[in-house]
Amino acid sequence: MRRVVVTGGVLALEDGPVRADLVIHDERIAAITLDASDVEADGRIDATGLIVTPGGIDVHTHFKEPADPLLEGFTTGSLGAIAGGVTSVVEMPQASPPSSRGAHIREKRRLGEAHSIVDFALWGAAINQPLDHIDEMLDEGIVGIKSFMAGSSPGFPAATDETLLQVFRRLAGTGIPYGLHAENDDLLQAGIARMQALGRKDPLAHAESRPPIVEVEAVHRALFFAEQTGGHAYIVHCSTVGALELVHAARARGVRVSAETCPQYLTLSEEDLVRLGPFGRCAPPFRSAAEVEGLWRFLADRTIDVVSSDHCGYTIESKEAGWDDIWQAPLGLSGIQTLFPVTFDEMVNRRKLPLEDFVRVSAANPARIFSLYPRKGCIRVGADADLAFYDTRQQWTIRASDLLHRNKWTPFEGHTVGCRVVRTMIRGRVVYSWDGEHRVSAEPGYGRFLPRGYGRTG
Repeated sequence: MRRVVVTGGVLALEDGPVRADLVIHDERIAAITLDASDVEADGRIDATGLIVTPGGIDVHTHFKEPADPLLEGFTTGSLGAIAGGVTSVVEMPQASPPSSRGAHIREKRRLGEAHSIVDFALWGAAINQPLDHIDEMLDEGIVGIKSFMAGSSPGFPAATDETLLQVFRRLAGTGIPYGLHAENDDLLQAGIARMQALGRKDPLAHAESRPPIVEVEAVHRALFFAEQTGGHAYIVHCSTVGALELVHAARARGVRVSAETCPQYLTLSEEDLVRLGPFGRCAPPFRSAAEVEGLWRFLADRTIDVVSSDHCGYTIESKEAGWDDIWQAPLGLSGIQTLFPVTFDEMVNRRKLPLEDFVRVSAANPARIFSLYPRKGCIRVGADADLAFYDTRQQWTIRASDLLHRNKWTPFEGHTVGCRVVRTMIRGRVVYSWDGEHRVSAEPGYGRFLPRGYGRTG
């Protein structure tokens, strides 16, 4: 049992920042006090000049383990996470095979416990399988169910409307969110066919093949099922004003719905897609500058609940294939290490939104929605001592060579960020620090599995 004191920092609490000290006993926060100078401790961390936030929770990662070949994995994904202030992830069910049965969840948990540095919870997949397979995964402690409304791959087909309805009914009353990649499959496939028939292979053909209505219609349908069943719709990576208008209106009617977006949809536009080419190809695609700006209204009014990375560790070689033909590049972006520095800088430094809004979308809401709160997602007595230390005096430029995840590329190459994560702590242990170089001080296997309901244990 160790006691560590964090002194001199500004603590980012849910109701606003406060200059205070933290006392950490073993894995948890034991006290918040104005002055801990007289507290006996095994170690002291000077956070003077730093903002100390709850450790970030990235609820949308694709480490894709097990898989052969392994494109990312828990270990290298964790390295990128801790360098970006992420202390917990909720790992998506894309793997080989997709995590769609109880045995798959047990294997994914085993791999995570062996290889992860960050704490982790798990999604399960609804891919039109029998409902008793959903029950198997729930019994293994998953925190959410995920479906694609548009086909992702042969192993992860689009959910039928019957699947959507039955899964919403099964989860109603449980508090478990049903995460939906909301794109209309018929409109999407027709759009791609139309672009290809015209001989279009340029980056903008990708965006024009799936215009905003492709997302908006699917969100409308998802909200209808949620309203009819009482289920909890969790709309992943929202990218359009129209979709968020529907979410806002549904919530006002009492529909249980949460909305997520990503830094790429808050900061990058179709102009960036032209510049980045295949390294900007993701789904949904980058939108117009007007759509990007419109999303900020919904972040400020709290319609957007969560900002996540949707990190996909594709290789440089696979992305390069899309320079001559955009359709050859896989859909997805690297982003876990840049997730919260980019979001913090844009929200707090540039747009002057309150620090507590950043805490809300990076930690508190993710923890609440996925049953990890209050053990995770907040700075309060009794919570796990998961902390990220931000230095807003350090400005840096994002370079691929600075990334710790497996595949060294980023759509934010060359982007200047006005803050840096200089220390990350998971359950009272410093796992990462920056002193001009990356210092990793935790080993694979440190990460803990977070079963559904973890937030209320202990």
